[in-house]
Amino acid sequence: MYLMVKKNKYRYDIQALRGFAVLLVILFHANDKYFGHGYLGVDIFFIISGFVVTPLISNIFKYRSKERFKMLIYFYQSRLYRLAPALAFTLVLSSVIIFISLNPNDHIRFSSQGIATLLLLGNIGAYKYSGNYFSGNPNLLVHTWSLSVEEQIYFILPLLLLLLFYKKIFSKKIILRTYLFVTSVSLIFFIFPVILQPIYSKFGIHLASQISFYSSLTRIWQFTLGGIGYFLVNKLDLKFKLPKYFNFTLLLVFIWILFLPIYFFSSSSISPFFISVIVLLIIIFKTFEIFPIFIYRKLIWLGDRSYSIYLLHMPLIYLAKYSRLVSIGSCNNRTIQVTIALIFTLIFGSLSYSQIENRFRINFADQKFAIKSLLILLILTFIIPFSLFLSIIVGIRHEYWGLNRNVPTPAIASTLDTNCARDSESGPPCIYLHSTAKVTALLIGDSHAGQLSQAFINATKRSNLNAVVWTHSGCPVQFQKSSTELLTDSCIGINLQMKDWVNKNKPGLIVISQFIKDDSNQEELRIALSELKFLVPNLLLIENNPIFPDGKDFMVSRPIFMKPYLPPKSYLKSLMDTRDVGASNNLAKWARDNGIETMNFESLFCNSGICNRFSQSGWLYRDRDHLSVEGANLTIPQLSRYMARL
Repeated sequence: MYLMVKKNKYRYDIQALRGFAVLLVILFHANDKYFGHGYLGVDIFFIISGFVVTPLISNIFKYRSKERFKMLIYFYQSRLYRLAPALAFTLVLSSVIIFISLNPNDHIRFSSQGIATLLLLGNIGAYKYSGNYFSGNPNLLVHTWSLSVEEQIYFILPLLLLLLFYKKIFSKKIILRTYLFVTSVSLIFFIFPVILQPIYSKFGIHLASQISFYSSLTRIWQFTLGGIGYFLVNKLDLKFKLPKYFNFTLLLVFIWILFLPIYFFSSSSISPFFISVIVLLIIIFKTFEIFPIFIYRKLIWLGDRSYSIYLLHMPLIYLAKYSRLVSIGSCNNRTIQVTIALIFTLIFGSLSYSQIENRFRINFADQKFAIKSLLILLILTFIIPFSLFLSIIVGIRHEYWGLNRNVPTPAIASTLDTNCARDSESGPPCIYLHSTAKVTALLIGDSHAGQLSQAFINATKRSNLNAVVWTHSGCPVQFQKSSTELLTDSCIGINLQMKDWVNKNKPGLIVISQFIKDDSNQEELRIALSELKFLVPNLLLIENNPIFPDGKDFMVSRPIFMKPYLPPKSYLKSLMDTRDVGASNNLAKWARDNGIETMNFESLFCNSGICNRFSQSGWLYRDRDHLSVEGANLTIPQLSRYMARL
């Protein structure tokens, strides 16, 4: 599809903008530390898509009502031939990467994301299987969320317009007004996602800001804003040239925003809004034409191949960053691998563009649509990748019939309750009531609280207490952000909800368990503990578990073609990892000095100079520092004795 403002007028500047956007995204995924705002390249794509696709949608309504439906079908066909082949190639390649080179523990999650993408629900899959886009929960197909958003808009918006203008005469003015209305409503939902919380709650979604990032409902404003830009360009028919310094200033502001430190705008809606408005102005005034010609041509080259490059970059970068199959020696620095992945992204993206994406697009333009060609396309682009992902899911559930030789990872308590997510990125908490109990005990903290959840519940039952579990992986108990830690908005939000709950319900005991690192912000932790102590007199702080030294290997599932790691069942205490012990001890000492009791489980696992992580009941640990259900069960007597005093 060629980008048109007027008939036969190709917009090279917008193609260059595409190239710049895809470069931003792949650099962000390669190293988000140095390219923290690179994710805004996706917002740029949404604006461009609105500008490009709006004339195609408008073209549907130039025909009489009886012909509009045929034109709508033609529009869907063109989108199918434009998007599906390159996507299918990426998904097939991803299924091979998943099977051969990634950890079997992740196979089901990634394959489920692949199936969601095939069903045009990649954004829902990203929310379900990755959660917060900016959290450390990598997913080699998470980037397909934006493609699914566009596909949903392509499907819904023309249908909406068709219903609104059924049997009405075509009018650009009416479509423009509709675009303005949709932009206004969607933008309000995007900036204030809490408005939709009552609706989200009915579907079990308790954090509107998180789903808002992925939702087509809160993203369509960018598409329609780009469409408004198309109508403005055609109406104004800009023949005059703006002063060069205007475009230079606009470009300077654009780059300045993109390369600000990530914490300046955080993950809020401010930066996407600003970048969208600036991109709209850049498109209207053809700002990218001021680039030097040698850079301009390179950006156009990238822009032509941007779709294929965008699709392929994430699986290859994920492979380079996380697969043990491509690790070089024992070095954890993956800079070399990521650099190679970027090179292969450009090579494979270019091949995908020329041999798949462009070929199918040109064939569709040159020949009439036929049922036979549609069936072949569906087999190639849906049936084959779907079958591969489904085979992986079935295979891993059967341990690949002996091919997976990894030591089975023991269960963790945070996943035991199928009716309530104990380790959740959103509330409400999990509540376990006992018929005769009058006092409630609350367990809070990160995943180390989640590991103790079942033991905590069993201990409260022994002590005749109600149990409430409210834990969040990777989220320390803090009520405000610090200048040195980049906590997510969802983490602070959940902690504030928890604090309000404590203030309202006044539990008799709060148990806090979280991993204290040597670089943890203890000042913020101490402030939070002091605030909780003021609300609830009985606080118990759990100190760090003993940490085993082979964290990079122990219970880490390896690709099925690699020799599995057979972990030692015990270590000399002198060999244990002690890097974070001092930090945990310092916080525990401060807590005791301020009337907060502490508990240490080291004696349960270490004695006579030996630290054990295996017993007759099985593995007591599931990784270097998290306890398995069996390991957590050892803490029940100690917890019960403490609770019996209440």
